[in-house]
Amino acid sequence: MKMNKIYKSLGLLLALSLFSSCYKDHSVNGDHPLAVVKVAEPIASVQTAAFGEVTVIKSPAYTITTGASVTPSYEWIVDGVVVSTEKDLSYSPTSYGKHDARLRMYTPDGSYFYRFTIDVPYRYVDGLYVLASNEGKTILSYLPGGEKTDAFDLDAFGRSNPTIDMTGDPQSMFFYRYVPGAGASRSYLGIALGLPTRYYRVSADSLKVLSPRISFTNPVDFSHASGNQATVKEYFISGANVWELEKTGNIPAKKQDSRLSRVASGYSLAPAIVNWRALTGTRVSEGMAFFDNAGSNLLYMTLGSSITVKKVRTFTASAFPGGAPEETNPFEDMTLIDMKSAGEGNYTYNYTLLLLKRNSDSKYFVARLTAGDFAQSQNVDGATVSVVEFTEGTPTHLMPNLGGTAALVATADKVYFYNMANATATTHPAWISLPAGQTIASMALTSDNRLFIGANGTGTGLVGSIYSYNVAGITPVLLKSEEGITGKIKQIVYRQFNN
Repeated sequence: MKMNKIYKSLGLLLALSLFSSCYKDHSVNGDHPLAVVKVAEPIASVQTAAFGEVTVIKSPAYTITTGASVTPSYEWIVDGVVVSTEKDLSYSPTSYGKHDARLRMYTPDGSYFYRFTIDVPYRYVDGLYVLASNEGKTILSYLPGGEKTDAFDLDAFGRSNPTIDMTGDPQSMFFYRYVPGAGASRSYLGIALGLPTRYYRVSADSLKVLSPRISFTNPVDFSHASGNQATVKEYFISGANVWELEKTGNIPAKKQDSRLSRVASGYSLAPAIVNWRALTGTRVSEGMAFFDNAGSNLLYMTLGSSITVKKVRTFTASAFPGGAPEETNPFEDMTLIDMKSAGEGNYTYNYTLLLLKRNSDSKYFVARLTAGDFAQSQNVDGATVSVVEFTEGTPTHLMPNLGGTAALVATADKVYFYNMANATATTHPAWISLPAGQTIASMALTSDNRLFIGANGTGTGLVGSIYSYNVAGITPVLLKSEEGITGKIKQIVYRQFNN
């Protein structure tokens, strides 16, 4: 047994001896230097790619450390998945946001690794949302920057949500921004359609539906969001009532019915909600405004922990000499057609502008209100109201200019300029005239004084057109006409790049 062990040990030593004589360490002796990739300059650490479009990312220039004629192999990895083995990456993103990426260039002797980021910016961040009907369905399209016909994204919502049933006509759309905390923000769209009405809360960045379908019995004539940015709520005019919905909820409720009824018994709300803000000294009052068509009352409602509803009244001279001023309703016997808020700067609401029809004689009026102090009574006392008769036909829509000093009033195919700071003016020019056969459906104004008009032609199919104007000067200048690019337009909303 001992002799066998000796023989085995000798055999092992002999084998090791033979192996060592056949192997040479080329890296030490220098007769086989390693041929590896040496990059002259890496690619940029952040690469920008457009959603749904092919972006080419070129590999970096390189040399081989030995100078040998060696061609490296390539491997492009995005979000942990190998997407290409070609020299240059041709990549078409299928999702938005920032994506971790890695380039591997390798030879038989070694590998070069480089990590970078592919940034796919959200497409829908500065442009026009267009809500329309087409072939019995609701479609939501998008015009980036509001200018390029070839960039018009027809039914962008449908591609982002292929399983959502959009059968039925569009009813209402609104945009809002929510700030849940420091350094965070979210932007949303609300879309109502069909009957019974379906409502969807949508990411304004990706156009993907975020919440389950929310149902209303009656059509949603108008939708809106208000409140401070940390506690924003959604509001709807449906069945001439206001419905309130917590942003995280899915059941709307008529929470303000008792408050509204207390001040305006038997109210019937027009399809409009606006924000308002009044400044008295250092005290700020703010909330939302509704119009009661049944009683011809403009109703202001505060927001916050203490909610109050009040009617707007102005002061007029007493009929009796030496008597105290009397409260009057400046909107007596009137029905609201449209209402908007405006202010002396972005996102301020010093003014409320109204487009009204007087029931007794079917005359039309444009009004601008500056709220007085929100006093402890049932009325907004001392409000300043300018009222001008509209004599240019049948008005349909209202849009304030940026400062709130003027009202842009639309008829079927024209827009008129009413200077509300000069209520005594008797001439009001036809500011904009659309081509024959076009009917204005909606208007939107940007903070850089571009006015967008959504209009519809006759017939069926793609009858919707978009017209944009520079309205910074006295005379509007046509920037672009986008004709026949979408279905019958219901509403347009412009989202600024900073929202």
